[in-house]
Amino acid sequence: MSRFSLNYSNLENKIYKKAYKLSEVKDQLVSVAFDIVKFKDNDSSTNLWQIQSADDGDYIVSLYDQEEEFKTANLWEVDIVKNAKEIQFYYKGDPIVRIASSKLGIPENEIDSVKNYLPVKLNENKKLASALLKELNPSVKEMILKKYPELV
Repeated sequence: MSRFSLNYSNLENKIYKKAYKLSEVKDQLVSVAFDIVKFKDNDSSTNLWQIQSADDGDYIVSLYDQEEEFKTANLWEVDIVKNAKEIQFYYKGDPIVRIASSKLGIPENEIDSVKNYLPVKLNENKKLASALLKELNPSVKEMILKKYPELV
């Protein structure tokens, strides 16, 4: 029976790549700190990688747990309307509300970073999501709460 057993940790490493050879992905990385990097095209600021040395060269190793990423899947999305200096909020892909960044107290130089942290904060903090829903007129708010009762 032992010859049919599976090594699930090897399977996990194949599915969720936790390390890359630095020389293979060097042009795809952005330096965040001294030995901390992240991929240029990756939207999530939590997916950080650390450069580590080994006998056969340098590697980047993930500093995040893939399971945590699935547990905290964001239901909220944020889009920036730069010309109008507004932030469009989506819940499960449906547009909810559009608010001027100045009304939220977000300085113009920080608008681009809002996409990285605000959806996570809305997902974690029900009071923040509730405050956002207060910006809606009552009939629209009622319609949204009927469709998504978990937002109450």
